[in-house]
Amino acid sequence: MINNFDVFCKEQGISNEQELFINNIRSSDPARRVKSSGKNVPGFYSSKKMGVTIQFESHKLELAAIYLMEFDDDVYEFYDQPPSFKLNYKINGKNRGHRYTADFFVISKDFIGWEEWKTEEELSKKMAESPERYILDENGVWRCPPAEEYAKEQGLSFRVRSSKEINWTLQENLRFLEDYLLEENPSVSVTSRNIITNYIKSDLGITLDDLLSVEDAQFSVDDIYKLIILGEIYVDLDGFLIEKFEKFPLFIDKEVAVALLNFEATTVNRDIDGIELDNKVVLEIGGNILWNGNLFMVVNIGETEISLLDEAEKIIPLPKHSVEELIKKGYIKSLASNESNEKHDEEVQEYKEIIKSASPSDLQEANEKYFLLCKHLEGEVVDVPPRTLRHWKKKYNDAVREYGKGYIGLIPARHKQGNKTRRLNKDVIDLMEIYITEVYENKKQRNVSSVYNSFKLDCIEKGFDPPTKKTFEKQIERRPSHEQELKRKGKKAAYDKEPVYWELTQTTPRHGGRPFEIAHIDHTKLDIELICSKTQKNLGRPWLSLLVDAYSRRVLSFHLTYDPPSYRSCMNTIRECVNKFSRMPKTIIVDGGKDFQGTYFDTLLAQYECNKKTRPGAKPRFGSVCERLFGTTNTMFIYNLQGNTQMTKNNVRLLTKDTNPKGLAIWTLEHLYEALNQWLYEEYDQRTHISLDQSPRDAYQQNIRKTGERKQTYIKYDYNFEMFTLPTTKKGTAKVQIGDGIKINNVYYWSYELQNPAVEGKQVPVRYDPFDYSKAYAYVNKRWIKLNSQYELEFAGRTEKEIKIATAELRSRKKNTQDSINISALDIAKFLRTTEAHELLEIQRLKDEAFKKSLTVIEGGKKSLAKKQADSKAFNKSEIKSTNLQKVDDDIKTSKDEIEEVTQFDLYEEFF
Repeated sequence: MINNFDVFCKEQGISNEQELFINNIRSSDPARRVKSSGKNVPGFYSSKKMGVTIQFESHKLELAAIYLMEFDDDVYEFYDQPPSFKLNYKINGKNRGHRYTADFFVISKDFIGWEEWKTEEELSKKMAESPERYILDENGVWRCPPAEEYAKEQGLSFRVRSSKEINWTLQENLRFLEDYLLEENPSVSVTSRNIITNYIKSDLGITLDDLLSVEDAQFSVDDIYKLIILGEIYVDLDGFLIEKFEKFPLFIDKEVAVALLNFEATTVNRDIDGIELDNKVVLEIGGNILWNGNLFMVVNIGETEISLLDEAEKIIPLPKHSVEELIKKGYIKSLASNESNEKHDEEVQEYKEIIKSASPSDLQEANEKYFLLCKHLEGEVVDVPPRTLRHWKKKYNDAVREYGKGYIGLIPARHKQGNKTRRLNKDVIDLMEIYITEVYENKKQRNVSSVYNSFKLDCIEKGFDPPTKKTFEKQIERRPSHEQELKRKGKKAAYDKEPVYWELTQTTPRHGGRPFEIAHIDHTKLDIELICSKTQKNLGRPWLSLLVDAYSRRVLSFHLTYDPPSYRSCMNTIRECVNKFSRMPKTIIVDGGKDFQGTYFDTLLAQYECNKKTRPGAKPRFGSVCERLFGTTNTMFIYNLQGNTQMTKNNVRLLTKDTNPKGLAIWTLEHLYEALNQWLYEEYDQRTHISLDQSPRDAYQQNIRKTGERKQTYIKYDYNFEMFTLPTTKKGTAKVQIGDGIKINNVYYWSYELQNPAVEGKQVPVRYDPFDYSKAYAYVNKRWIKLNSQYELEFAGRTEKEIKIATAELRSRKKNTQDSINISALDIAKFLRTTEAHELLEIQRLKDEAFKKSLTVIEGGKKSLAKKQADSKAFNKSEIKSTNLQKVDDDIKTSKDEIEEVTQFDLYEEFF
């Protein structure tokens, strides 16, 4: 964000009136809350650049726009749903107007104004419906003249952005690297940096998969990705997808990358004077080709003719242009010999050696020549003397004839070195045979990349020039296949081993490309009746909440309670995930239910930079991971337990007292939690998943090895985190009232520390405990302090649910009086002392006590005083945000006396 907006405005020549106008937009809340129309997936993105959450109405288009702005250094600030303004235009000669809200207001290096993002299809449709509002100008740019007119009046700009501008490969790569891009100060040790860069220098264009396959690597996967975002490894994020590890090339700098990519581009054997031969067809004297199913040998390649020898040894001369046409139409196909393939491998290796010996300036010069030559061939006028162009053409064509690649001829001649008659050293061949027969062909079944990397390292240590990986693979192919299968896989080698494939689809943005990128959260009522562990009374069916990783289908956390879904279920599910994995998913997909739209839940996600997407209710194709798992849990686990309600669904008329699940119930919430813990985290986690062909645990662990542990995203499960999982008020703050304390949800809370004149009358961040209404917390004097209720005795141990039940009962009793709206804390406290309240709340209290016991199981029992003291001392420094997401960078310092106070907190004594 812009640190000093006044200075920025002066530098940009912005007038005082414009500055006031822009500042109003900057300080305004979003004009509207985005929602789903049933066809779109809205949500919010936790922007580190802006320090707030940014809404998007479409996770395909507007979210892509947010990613572009978030990681574009030329974009300083951007705001979603800026204040509305009126659009005026004419339809059939009549003046029309309406209020309009743009998608974003953007402040960037060369643009300040509003942006509207739409797909090409939407814009075409809008133009047909409202040609006065949307037009496609002569330059092919979409425009909105009425909005441009309004922006012009303010001295600002307006532009329409199209889906055509989105590079989806870049989008996926930005999301993959986001955890590293947002890290404050990423660093890599000198040792790891040198090892990684040496591998890349020695094997130009090495793929990410090959680098990840290095045996006993002294660097981590995270080191590779950090070097990418630090710019010490060059990658083409626009053209290659990182998640296709085996095809994602790594380069030491941009010049080498462009040189090698140009080399790939000239795999079409292009003769500058006109002929283009597809790379799959190798035309060389002595080479074989197939023409319409018949075998021919190329015996001569002249200036205008190519001579072929058929199987009857008859020579057939053909014009070059005819051969070219036959190749283009696929009638002529290559039948390259092993010798020609080996020659090609050596040419590629030689080419790489030439690039290694060339300086960055030499490669840059060759790249410029190549681009200018391409433009010249396409008929464009280039600022290069004709004689120079002819010289470049000759060099290019000579290289085509010698190497099959024209680009190599454009590299300055002083670096055009390499042994054109290079053959493998006998010692190298012998060493290669040893690695193939002894290291590759054994029961360990090491993959080719792993064995080749070990072989290559041995070559370098012995002073040999290692051959390419492709040559190594060819040598493996020459070995007897039966013997190879027997040594590697044993007698059952006839069974082909299929490669492990656990991505759900080839392009799976809906389910992510790695663990913790996307997770689904949802709730269901389990088909089982439970009883109270104390009284044996039937307490009904429990609710199960699941947080499921979309990539691996692993259950990240679950929550079991009698209460219907609410923000408490969401908070506790997230809390358990952090407790188990020390991290939260990057994006959580939720249903459009009220429990997922609460301020508390959104604030927790935003605090830890977790994005939220809202799934349309009637669109199961948007993701039903949790729903499927709920079904699996019922059919494979719950239906095998006594007291399950399976019979009540299909055979209600057959129910008797002896078969009624309510009478058969023997399971308690605590015991069911322990059983679910074993089922979800052990049994299900290690079962082969039908859509993955492997278990969720294996899919998770294998992908983490490639995508990195991303430890910079870890969250410490400490007191500060627990505070952010407690609910707050609608405002997030409350006023410190002199003599009374802080009023939270109509109840006053007090601490002697509120007598400080520095906080009296001030708004401070607050939290309350939904499981013990007698306690609340306030952020005062740079730390969280405990507050006690004015009716501590009556509210002690009472849950928020109990208080709501009591309030509803009192309100129903007073519904015909003037006091029906105002139910005070005193009214509730008095009611809680009565026998009626005990009877009304008995079942709820039993349910809450069962839930608290299950939470004790989660933590493995109550925390000891020593453990809590250790935890308290770990709360020294942390960064907190109030609910408006503004950062408070103050240190939280706790004195010895204050630590003793913290250890006396019994908020988490039983269940955290």
